[in-house]
Amino acid sequence: MFNNERWKNGTWDLNMFVKNGKMDWDSVIVAEARRRKFLEVYPETSTNQTPITFRSSVIPWWAWLRRSYLPEAELINGRAAMVGFFMGYFVDVLTGLDVVGQTGNFICKAGLLVTVIGIILFRKAEDIGNFQKLVDEATFYDKQWQATWKAQDGSNRSPNQDKQATK
Repeated sequence: MFNNERWKNGTWDLNMFVKNGKMDWDSVIVAEARRRKFLEVYPETSTNQTPITFRSSVIPWWAWLRRSYLPEAELINGRAAMVGFFMGYFVDVLTGLDVVGQTGNFICKAGLLVTVIGIILFRKAEDIGNFQKLVDEATFYDKQWQATWKAQDGSNRSPNQDKQATK
């Protein structure tokens, strides 16, 4: 079971992270990362008696930015660099624009934006499967609606079309 003297009633006691009169957000981030890693290795069941109420959103955005050496940031930055280098080389071969010339071209800027958004959205291969599940869920009721209009013979004609066809 996870045990830390700063973890009380399902959240971090932020008063215990104050050093020299200032909140040490880095220590909060490290403690939460260790807690999550512990729970990943040693999963435990949760109960309603001790719900987890800690939200990482209490940590200011600038504290997260200072933690750019986190593994997730390292992974995203590395992939962005690899894709960016490849795309720069690819555009250079196709258009003859060198890297400096590409920075002033609208199409190159749009391609860079699409690449960065793609890297952020698809950080892992499983993310593509997750988006597919979302699409399937979003279209589930459309498929049910269409299935209700199938005729007895299996065609996709509505009952009104069947009546008109028999006239």
